[in-house]
Amino acid sequence: MPSRVQQKIVIVGGVAGGMSAATRARRLDETSFISVFEKGPYVSYANCGIPYALGKVIKDDDALILQTPAAFKDRFNIDVHVNTEVVGIDRENHTIDVRSVGTDETYQVPYDKLILSQGAEPFRPPIEGVDLPHVFTLQTIPDLKEVELFLSKHEVKHVAVIGGGFIGLEAVENLRHLGLEVSIIECAPHVVPPIDIDIAEPLHTELRHNQVLLHLNAKAQRIEIGRVVLADGYEVPADLVLLVAGVRARTSLAREAGLKIGKTGVTVNSGMQTSDPDIYAVGDMVETEHRVAGHPLVLALAGPANRQGRLAADHIYKRAVSYRGNVGVGICKVFDLTVAITGLSIRELRQMGQDPLWVTVHPPDHAGYYPGAHPITLKVAFERYTGRLLGAQAIGTTGVDKRIDVLSTAMQAGMTIFDLEHLELAYAPPYGSAKDPVNMAGFVGSNVLRGDTEIIHAEELNTEELEEAQLVDVRSPGEFSRGHVPFAVNVPVNHLRDSVTTLDKGRRIIVYCQVGYRGYLAYRILKQNGFDVVNLDGGYKAIVQGGFTALQTPSETK
Repeated sequence: MPSRVQQKIVIVGGVAGGMSAATRARRLDETSFISVFEKGPYVSYANCGIPYALGKVIKDDDALILQTPAAFKDRFNIDVHVNTEVVGIDRENHTIDVRSVGTDETYQVPYDKLILSQGAEPFRPPIEGVDLPHVFTLQTIPDLKEVELFLSKHEVKHVAVIGGGFIGLEAVENLRHLGLEVSIIECAPHVVPPIDIDIAEPLHTELRHNQVLLHLNAKAQRIEIGRVVLADGYEVPADLVLLVAGVRARTSLAREAGLKIGKTGVTVNSGMQTSDPDIYAVGDMVETEHRVAGHPLVLALAGPANRQGRLAADHIYKRAVSYRGNVGVGICKVFDLTVAITGLSIRELRQMGQDPLWVTVHPPDHAGYYPGAHPITLKVAFERYTGRLLGAQAIGTTGVDKRIDVLSTAMQAGMTIFDLEHLELAYAPPYGSAKDPVNMAGFVGSNVLRGDTEIIHAEELNTEELEEAQLVDVRSPGEFSRGHVPFAVNVPVNHLRDSVTTLDKGRRIIVYCQVGYRGYLAYRILKQNGFDVVNLDGGYKAIVQGGFTALQTPSETK
């Protein structure tokens, strides 16, 4: 067997993608010289666990540190240099310029292949006072320790979190675990901007239930000691401020080296090579193809970063690999709720110029007759004519992760809404139902595309629509009395066949029930009796849970 040429593999960045590349390279070749340079004091740590360490759900901060430089040397024969910054790349001579943090002296390190895995840096909004000593980010272990030190040395009662994305919500929950009073300042109309507002509304309810103060459509104008002043003049109390308003790809080193940079990150091909074939880039600093959007985007998630690092090492050693792009799956725990998304929301799809269809179902996470079942709201978007899956959002107490993972896998496989009908998913009463929520979304969506039902969404109901159409609530009288859509008449579905003569065939009928199923039955009865009828997607629950207060009447039983 011919001997291999000893390669010098140099990696810049020692967290997810970088260490995945380093260890994979060693497994593929025992002879290469592999060096990792990390600007910070830690490598191979779980930064996704930082909010939970802050709230002491993870008791010991050191549990986040998965490996040390010494351990990498002992197990993998990889030289890991912490507190060491790479400040320049000489592409012509295949060297990097390196210096120890806190010093000015640089030295050169040669490479045959260079992998950049520098991640993303927290976005610091241009707010007056953003550099005050009580303002922190929460991305790294040093960030965590700074916040913990501040909390230990100061009497902190109020915390303002600027940014209502996943990291912000995780921080909020864990700050509440510490007994602190917490406010969220979010410039968008709802928390977690990538999801749709009807999916976000239950999060707002859950946050308020846990005494979190929400400031939505709010812009922080300046930060002062003890407060954050909003653009409208309102003062949010804040002994400590966390900036978690998103991240930006670290591209300066690549840019200065003359590598191609896209709109939001470093440009790479399917082998994770940059515009220089001897330089690779992975993780939060790169743009990769979003399979729904159809163009490159930065995806700041640990899963893709780890897979990209492994793939870059495979490509260096001539493995036949190709990165397949992303669909962008994310999940977050918010007190007793879990929210997740894969692909794109309806709002994002419309912003791209698409005209998607979508359905909403509210099935239980497992068989309803087995104790402890909880409903999941599952909203699935698909192409109008082909049924190709475009995105899914889910929220509930349990079982959300399982369904969003199935749907993410289906999207990666290029499946359609019709395929969801046929998925064979594990079923036993404690774990699921014979018709899983994913199957249910497939049944409903397929019915829409086949023309077996026509639906209308809560967002499409306006005053004119309510006044002109006949609204038929097919729930029980008791359900109707606890709240209903204005102008609706109550005709329970079991009595509908006997009541069709009381309805006007010259006017459109909107039928609805609690979650959609009885409304579908009513639709089929009325359609086959010659009525112009539509069913309310997701039922009355979609109206109440989604925050459509104008479409609700007060309960008659209160």
